[in-house]
Amino acid sequence: MQSFAMVFDTEEALRQGARRLVGKFGVTGEIEMRPLPSGKWLLEVSSEKDLRDTALEKLEGQRIDTATQELREAGT
Repeated sequence: MQSFAMVFDTEEALRQGARRLVGKFGVTGEIEMRPLPSGKWLLEVSSEKDLRDTALEKLEGQRIDTATQELREAGT
């Protein structure tokens, strides 16, 4: 199992990334998409399938540390 989060500039880029994860890379598990106060979009994934870093690099988003993102949202 692998968990990661990525930030995308637009909702469309986020949706394309999610479709690619499911369609091309065969990801199953939990995928959550939500807007951020900054206007960007967050994709959080708990995948039953482990992905290589090279696969994630093909997505338009920027991979982030989820703990850091949660602290930012909490205002700390």
